[in-house]
Amino acid sequence: MTKALLSSLALLTLSACSNDQPESNVNSKLASSAAEITYVRNVEGIDEYTLSNGMKVLFYPDPAQPKTLVNITYRVGSIHENYGETGMAHLLEHMLFKGSTNYKEIDKEFNKRGMRVNASTWLDRTNYFELFESNEENLAWALAMEADRMVNATFSKTELDSEMTVVRNEMERGENSPFRMLSARMSSMAYLWHNYANSTIGARSDVENFPFSKLRKFYDKHYRPDNAVLTIAGRFDKDKTLAIIESTFGMLAKPATEIEKLYTVEPTQDGERIINLRRTGEVPVIAAQYHVPSALHEDTPALQVLVQLLSDNARGRMQKMLVEPGVASGTGAYSYLTKDPSSFTIIAQGFKGKDIKGMETALLALAEDIKTKKISDSEVEQAKVSILKETEDGLRNVTSVGMELSEFIAMGDYRYIFFFRDLVEKVTVEDVQRVAEQYLVESNRTLGRFIPTKEPVRAEITPAKDITEILATYKGREAIESGEVYDNNVENITARLQEFNWSAGTTLSVYPKKLRGGEVRIEMTLPTGNVDSLKGYEQDFKLMGGLLYSGNAKYSKEQIASKLDELKASVNISTNTVGNISVSIKAVKPQLDATLAFVHEMLATPLFEESEIDIDRNASVTGLESNRNEPASIALATLSESINGHPKGHPLAFKTLDQQIASLNKVTRKRLQKLHKAHMSVANGHIGVVGDVDPKALSTQLEQLFSDLKGSADYVEMKDAMKDVKGVDSWIETPDKANSTLFIGHRVKLNKQDSDYHAASVANAIFGGSGFASRLMQRIRVKEGYSYGTGSGLQLDFNEPYGLFYMRAIAAPENMKKVVVAYKEEVAKVVNDGFTQAEVTDAIAGEIKSLRVSWSNDGTIAGLLADNQQLNRDLTWYTQYVEKMNALTLDEVNAAFNKYIATKELNIFTAGDFAKSAEK
Repeated sequence: MTKALLSSLALLTLSACSNDQPESNVNSKLASSAAEITYVRNVEGIDEYTLSNGMKVLFYPDPAQPKTLVNITYRVGSIHENYGETGMAHLLEHMLFKGSTNYKEIDKEFNKRGMRVNASTWLDRTNYFELFESNEENLAWALAMEADRMVNATFSKTELDSEMTVVRNEMERGENSPFRMLSARMSSMAYLWHNYANSTIGARSDVENFPFSKLRKFYDKHYRPDNAVLTIAGRFDKDKTLAIIESTFGMLAKPATEIEKLYTVEPTQDGERIINLRRTGEVPVIAAQYHVPSALHEDTPALQVLVQLLSDNARGRMQKMLVEPGVASGTGAYSYLTKDPSSFTIIAQGFKGKDIKGMETALLALAEDIKTKKISDSEVEQAKVSILKETEDGLRNVTSVGMELSEFIAMGDYRYIFFFRDLVEKVTVEDVQRVAEQYLVESNRTLGRFIPTKEPVRAEITPAKDITEILATYKGREAIESGEVYDNNVENITARLQEFNWSAGTTLSVYPKKLRGGEVRIEMTLPTGNVDSLKGYEQDFKLMGGLLYSGNAKYSKEQIASKLDELKASVNISTNTVGNISVSIKAVKPQLDATLAFVHEMLATPLFEESEIDIDRNASVTGLESNRNEPASIALATLSESINGHPKGHPLAFKTLDQQIASLNKVTRKRLQKLHKAHMSVANGHIGVVGDVDPKALSTQLEQLFSDLKGSADYVEMKDAMKDVKGVDSWIETPDKANSTLFIGHRVKLNKQDSDYHAASVANAIFGGSGFASRLMQRIRVKEGYSYGTGSGLQLDFNEPYGLFYMRAIAAPENMKKVVVAYKEEVAKVVNDGFTQAEVTDAIAGEIKSLRVSWSNDGTIAGLLADNQQLNRDLTWYTQYVEKMNALTLDEVNAAFNKYIATKELNIFTAGDFAKSAEK
């Protein structure tokens, strides 16, 4: 980057705001000279710097990744909101996307640059991030933009009024979920004084009514360099990046006022509390919440181990004591790592129409009888291995770590991510037994109802040590071995790619490349069967994938889970209703041979025990029942039924919820064994591999391993049958649902090989497929404030002649007709006036850059190689894709919109509580 560019970026950030910016003294936020940057330390590959204005900077480089993450974390969350200000931190997060003095339309710039962007607000922090294809100009722009909106955000009262309704719709979306509402109510009752009682989304009355001036003051108070930590991860030049930071963030002054310290401490709970939530729904849920210490407390590592050993899906106590006996259909446990004392929550989901008293008794006994049902050494060791495997797996991905650091920054220091891992390693069975007995007690529990107790047992929470004291001598470990610097592009992949055809008909594509931490990625796509072999067995086949984890001739369910932890491998096997088997493997090179052999065992010799079938069936039925009255599920099902052209009985024919449940109830061990014998086959499979492997040796190894998988059913591809419907206008009532869902859709004669494909893709991107920059989002969310989320898409196949154009939106039921009107008006605008050349240029650039960012993921490349074999397509297709995109004209894009997206006869599919909204 030239000095001139660095200088111009600095001047841009230094510019004063316009005079009409409300209550923001910008000049006082600028320093007379750039802040000095000081190197502090390196911990496990992370370089730490500080600026003299108080801001911290973390560098986590990985030059092997052709992408860069910029993540800025502010130590402000819902905990910092005063009375009447709940939801302010979250709403402010939304407002910072309205632009700043020098960056007015950042949503368009994000799209133009192909950046993946978002932000999130939590109890103790707010973070904003940009993930993009690595280049100096993008990085310089992102840093200058973040520095500018730290002090120069220009959101107005008008924009606040519009965004308030968007946030309210987000709130309404959450109100559709019984568990979300139950969780919020429990926290509200569990905490009497501490702000962890408040949901981050806030109270509706606060969000709708707090003064604009308060929001500006909140922004000025918390958005400041000494309250922020900037993290940059991935590929970037350290020296040039430091220079950019100095000329942007370094020009921001440290405010004269000190950051206020919070002092409210939640008193020890003095009795069981109970809340009964009565809302519409199908499946009951019971949960218990207990107060536990801060993430910095010495007891917290043991509590996290306790969470794992209770909730492990294969080996956990909740699975063994609640799910397998049929007491509950599903369970879970979690405990948030927070700066202040947190909570420990256990959950059980019941069955439709069944009494919950027995489940409640069993759930509470599971937690509070640990003093008599002692925890074993093996339980603790299994839980620790699982936690540490997940931690190690995460540390191989620097951009994921760059995001995860936000949570530990909120706790006080990013280094705690590594220190906490070390503490987990030291946890003993005595530690876990002690914390379970100390904190999981009746007087510390919130179910919801106060019950006086003659001799209450207190769960006293002792203070944690200061983070400085905890980390005073901590050095960390050696950084994980980096992968090679070799970008995933057509030229590079082609230069190394080796392809093999096995005698059974299987194809294998291997792309040798050294990945970070010795990782190897394998994607297997195994299409099987035909209409006759799958007819009536659709739900059996869908269940089969999950049951491959439930035990086989050599390993029990518990042993399978333990073996995968031992191998440091992640294996995802899934099956669908039409005969497709997908296997995704993430392994490490030293354990690759053993991992592949183990995957073969899982695929080849499942037992399909009736007790395990019942567990998976119950979970599937419960999932379906949970969606019975959900507007999103109902609207989508109505659309699917409307366009499905397959005859009754065909595997691809539309099935109602009740038909799916009836089919699930027919599943037996005998049926699954028959299905497995006929369909578990690699004969027509396609495998993609990325990693540091010997392609020829791997091909020989895989063929020898999997050649015995040759099901008896012939594979015949099933063709789709989509009806062309016009003028459907479906409005379905879902009582007591605060949020409604809309789909608009119609059939299009288009696939990915058609000459119009590229123009239609760009037209859709501009209209509704590019997030905030799209016309639908700008109109329906940004301008009108009707919806938290809206967009459009083209669902297209590579070979099938027909595809689907669809638009989706959520909104309050009283606003849904307005959303439909707005959609029609936006279609008419494009038909009458067309898109602009600037929109087309930016959309093309965004589509191409988005493709490049997706290619930076090696797992994506492995899947792409398998897909290419299945579609008989080579990598030149992607070269041609870029060439055809760049050659598009404005006229071609406008013509494609008129041909494929615009239609006079809309098909409307929506569900919500419209009757109640009509009464308002």
